[in-house]
Amino acid sequence: MDETNPLASVAAFHFNQQYRNQQLGNRLESVKPSAAGQADPKLQAACQDMESLFLSYLLKEMRATVNKSGFISGGKAEEIFTSLLDVELSKKMSSAGGIGLAPLLLKQLGRPTEKKDSSDGQ
Repeated sequence: MDETNPLASVAAFHFNQQYRNQQLGNRLESVKPSAAGQADPKLQAACQDMESLFLSYLLKEMRATVNKSGFISGGKAEEIFTSLLDVELSKKMSSAGGIGLAPLLLKQLGRPTEKKDSSDGQ
């Protein structure tokens, strides 16, 4: 990474976030229903990652509401640091129980799907 160009660092970070979002989507698509009564470890990990991603965006938006004084400003370096800090905080928060989104997703996505009969009176 070019240390003289802070925009290159920001662009690399945003590319990393997009890759992480795509990876999460692929992980959710690769999860297959497991036996009844057993939670799939891949599904659990995907739900926890989804909660972590949600918390990361939540922290980012919350931080955007705080007015900056301009007295002490770190510029682009501070922006990069706080965005990385938000990502790591969201991972820690999610692994410590988070806000309860992962268990809800796990419950919803872990249900067996009902097959609808196409001859319901048609």
